[in-house]
Amino acid sequence: MPTAARPQSRIPAQELRPLAHPETHGGVHLWVRNGLFHVMDNVVVTVPRLDAWIVPREGQAISLDDKKSFILQINSGETHLEAKDLSALLNDYLLPHAHTPIKDIEVSFENGQVLIKGELHKVVDIPFSGTGTVSVADDDELRIHFTEVKVAGVIRKGILDALGIKLASVAQPRKTSRFYIDGNDVILPIHALFPPPRVTGKLTSVRIEGSQLIQVFGDPRAAMPTPPTPAANFLYFRGGSMKFGKFVMSDADLQLIDRTPANSFDFSLDHYVEQVEAGYCRITPSLGLLIYMPDYASLHGSDPQKQ
Repeated sequence: MPTAARPQSRIPAQELRPLAHPETHGGVHLWVRNGLFHVMDNVVVTVPRLDAWIVPREGQAISLDDKKSFILQINSGETHLEAKDLSALLNDYLLPHAHTPIKDIEVSFENGQVLIKGELHKVVDIPFSGTGTVSVADDDELRIHFTEVKVAGVIRKGILDALGIKLASVAQPRKTSRFYIDGNDVILPIHALFPPPRVTGKLTSVRIEGSQLIQVFGDPRAAMPTPPTPAANFLYFRGGSMKFGKFVMSDADLQLIDRTPANSFDFSLDHYVEQVEAGYCRITPSLGLLIYMPDYASLHGSDPQKQ
C-alpha cells in the first residue's frame, strides 16, 4: 500500500525526537503506578504503569501550572482508553482542532475491532459507519485500517473502491498535523492525539481488549523502581527543576500518593490544586515532599471507576 507523506507537526521536530539523556536537558524523571488521568474534564486515561521524563520545551522551565512548558517523553508504560472516552476526545478536541468534515463520532469496540459511526459534512450531513482494525503505523503513530465503510447507510466500501473513492479524498482534515488519512486508513500521531502536554515515545503495540484501546510504549517487561515511600498508587517526580504553584524544587523529590488505594489514583493536572487543598503533606528525611491526595472525581461527587 502506498504511504502518504508524513505531515509536518507544528512542534519543531527536534522537540518531538526522544532525547537519549533527558536529564542533561533539565528533565525530571516521572514514575506512575495505577493512575487515572483526566486529560480533559470528560476524558480519562488509565495508566497502570509509566516510566517517563518530563522535558522542558526550548527556552522554558517545567511548570505543572503550564502544560505547554514541557513534553512527556515515555520510556515504557501502558495506557488504556475506553471507547466512550475516545469518542469524547475525538468530538471535543481532535476533530475540531484538525478542521475536518467529520463530526459527531461514536466509537465502540467489538471482537477486537473498532466500530465507528459519524457524519461527513459535504454541503449536507451524510451519515457513515465503518469497521476497522488497529495497529502501529510508525513508532509514534496509531493506524485505524477500515475493512468496511458504509456511506448514507447504503453505499459500501467495495463500491467506493471500484469508483476510486477513498476516505482520504473526501474526509482529509485541513490540519493534517493533527491526524491524516492515507487511502482508507486514519493515522493518529500520538503527540497530537491528546491536549498538552505533548507526548513522545516509541509505541510498540496497540490492541483492543474488551471495551478498551490499549497502547504499549517501550519494553513492556521493563521494571519500574520503587519510590522511597512505598504506595500502591502514586506519581513520583525525581531530579531536575520543576515549579508548581509558588514552589520551586531544584532537585525534585515529590511524590503524590492516593489516599484511597483501593482503586486507581484519579488525578487531574488541570485541577491538581483542588486535590492538594483537600489532602495533606509530609516532609521526608531527605527533605522531599509527600502529598496525600483524594481522587479528583470524589471532590465532585462522581467516580468514573464505578461507571
